Amino acid sequence: MRGITNKSSGKMGLALAREAYIRGADLTLVVAHVSVDIPSVFNVIQVETSSEMNDEILKLIPSHDIFISAAAVSDFEFRQESDKKIDSSSSLFLNLKPTTKIIRQIKKINPDIFLVGFKAEFNISREEIIECARRQMVNAGTDLVIANDISKDNCQFGSDNNEVLIVDDEVLIIPLASKMEIAKSIFDVISQKI
Repeated sequence: MRGITNKSSGKMGLALAREAYIRGADLTLVVAHVSVDIPSVFNVIQVETSSEMNDEILKLIPSHDIFISAAAVSDFEFRQESDKKIDSSSSLFLNLKPTTKIIRQIKKINPDIFLVGFKAEFNISREEIIECARRQMVNAGTDLVIANDISKDNCQFGSDNNEVLIVDDEVLIIPLASKMEIAKSIFDVISQKI
């Protein structure tokens, strides 16, 4: 059938998982729809919906030291689902409701966890991206935010590269690099902070 989604591939999340594994971390991946093959060495919990992802993450949070929220979880879901195909001969209006913001629940459950958020924006200035990242730090309690503009060349969902800002008290600019190189930079910053 058809669905409303984004083109997030899971490449950044997998690069982060690989870097964490290389550095000796014991990790669990909560994964929805991705286009990458996840090696069997990782402990994976597969989910279908943002609600299932939320439920699984909330079970894990009390026993973990670091949570990296790299998933591009949908901000909206259908208010009412259809149990059959919708006839294409009539007009259709989508009635959506906001999903639960997973990242905003993490510190409430485990205040001591080191929380890393991601903030993808589209076609805004560097100053605006930094402001969005800092707002997430206030609203969700993130300790670190990885922010980027997905309108830039070679930085869209599904690309092998990205250009990011690592935002906490300061802003570290990571120019266009592979997602593996970005993952290394992110973990270098995390290791300095914890």
